[in-house]
Amino acid sequence: MKKGFVVLSHQGLTMVGAIAEQLRSRDLAVFVVSSRSARGLTADWLEKVDKAHFVDSLSLTHQDVVDFLQTIDSEVQVMGCISVWDGYRELMAQANERLGASDVPAEVVRLLRDKLAFRHALHARGLSRKRAQQLDAQSFASLQSPSTLFIKPRTGLASFGAFRADKVTCYQELEEIWALARTDLAYDGVFAPQAEFIAEDFIAGQEFSFEVSVRRGLASVHAVHEKVDLTAFHRTILENACLCPPRSLEDRWLTRGIDLVKRVLQGVGVTEGVYHVEARHDSQQGWEIIEANPRIGGAYIVDSTRLHRGVDLIGRWIDLIAGRDPAVASSESRSTFFRVFFGEPGMTIERLVRADIGHPVVIDKLFVKEGERLPFADREIFIGQALWDITALDVDLDTFIDSTKNYFSVEYKT
Repeated sequence: MKKGFVVLSHQGLTMVGAIAEQLRSRDLAVFVVSSRSARGLTADWLEKVDKAHFVDSLSLTHQDVVDFLQTIDSEVQVMGCISVWDGYRELMAQANERLGASDVPAEVVRLLRDKLAFRHALHARGLSRKRAQQLDAQSFASLQSPSTLFIKPRTGLASFGAFRADKVTCYQELEEIWALARTDLAYDGVFAPQAEFIAEDFIAGQEFSFEVSVRRGLASVHAVHEKVDLTAFHRTILENACLCPPRSLEDRWLTRGIDLVKRVLQGVGVTEGVYHVEARHDSQQGWEIIEANPRIGGAYIVDSTRLHRGVDLIGRWIDLIAGRDPAVASSESRSTFFRVFFGEPGMTIERLVRADIGHPVVIDKLFVKEGERLPFADREIFIGQALWDITALDVDLDTFIDSTKNYFSVEYKT
């Protein structure tokens, strides 16, 4: 019987094509179960997989996954389950437990995705100086010094509802934001029926992400990306651009950051898998963990890490789940930069143009087309993204970074 993997896809998206390519390169069959598309899109990866099943709902459930595993039981020896969609990470862990594949228990995934429980766990273990609290109407009204606090969903994604506490004046505004998220069909199944926001101490400093794999409790950091262009749009933080390796850290501070990331993952019981850990460094306060996502990073994190050190995070994750020895990272490294382009909620795109900025891209992608109306949502709305190899950059770095803002230009209908 052939061996294969089950891929959990959200609405026909979430990197299925890239995952399928990595599975095929390992002579593993690809079986996909997906929720249906809220936009009516046809999946562009259908010819790359052995079997695909779409459920009628906009998000997968535990029973959907169980039913699919039972359906294909006579066709393939399933070696593991994988998904890059944050909302399905617990379903993936449950499936891997059922299959006997290598993964963390579902309760560890729940802890990492629960921002309040995660902060409490770090604080209790001496791994964070910051505190957090659940918000309701009463606790919001009693907040002291809102400018020193940061609000975020207790469980969420895509930087939705993440902003400084002084950006809202009453708890009802948070409930209205939550209600809007609940109607966002693209994120069906992510948000609970009732608003669940937390307020935590603001974390100062420059922001970074650590791309990590963990095997038998031993963590390896394959890349560190510096977020060089963060902006606040409405009540969402947009991560516009990343640089790898970081430019603003001395080696000793980078070493301390890597050490903290490893201690945090070990402290919360992470023994297997691939993680996207976000942290900030302040010259006075040092390092502080923001969150540890139990999945790979989005945008071009995977491609950037592969270009930087020769490590494909998706492929490594597959190997870890299947109990195989992952490939060794390259001893040489390249410098990378990628930019993500976001759209304006509710606007209709009239024209999309790529510009020649004098520096060829390694890869780029558009997620929308001309004539499409963007959703009215208080979150990231992806237009496109582009990745550059800047190892031999022949101009000032800041000048180059600024020029990339014009790589994709968007004109909206008035």
